[in-house]
Amino acid sequence: MATLRSDAEVRQDVSEALTCDVRIDASRISIDVVRQVVHLHGVVTSYFEKRVAGDLVRRIKGVRDVVNELRVVPRRPRSDAEIFADIRAALARDVWIDERRIEVRVVDGIVDLSGSVDTYTAKTSADADAWSVPGVVDVVDHIEVNPPIIRTDTEIANAVRADIDHNIRVNPQKITVAVTNGVVYLRGTVESLEQKWLAEEVSWWTAGVRDVVNQLQVEPTAFAQGGSS
Repeated sequence: MATLRSDAEVRQDVSEALTCDVRIDASRISIDVVRQVVHLHGVVTSYFEKRVAGDLVRRIKGVRDVVNELRVVPRRPRSDAEIFADIRAALARDVWIDERRIEVRVVDGIVDLSGSVDTYTAKTSADADAWSVPGVVDVVDHIEVNPPIIRTDTEIANAVRADIDHNIRVNPQKITVAVTNGVVYLRGTVESLEQKWLAEEVSWWTAGVRDVVNQLQVEPTAFAQGGSS
């Protein structure tokens, strides 16, 4: 018969995953699980570590969502000017980015990125360049995607629908796709948090998309268990 995973089981798996990952110091991370939603609290030394922890938990079976409230406290505080200079240098080195189109502000270690790019690849690359810099406490990405390819909302919706059906093992009737002025709205239900973020990723890679609003809900996960009656 099928049974839902308990919060205790999910918490155990999350704890083991964080402890075993060499990129993370799990000694100062606390975990709460409520109805399969994982809340991460505590302190890490870099924004990279915070991102890795959140991404790792999202891939664990039974997790319906992740609330990442980890605080970043760098081992060695750096000035905003140092952080700014390193980010600008990283953007200048990145082959995917025209750094002249991206503005960077740093206040108390919090990085604000703005401007416009042609592709989702450039947006995510700029984001990664920023959060990989030592001393960064948080990254707020306001970069807009303005695709050079102009497509109608109907064309975009049909392409996103086809890509989702091709790439994600999910009942297509459970996901609806609507597009308004190049912005994709995903609604419905999926079986895992991984499917939710994969649907968003697939949508972003579709030509003509300017933004994605992911309103998909994760259904409680059930696992089959054997036994005799």
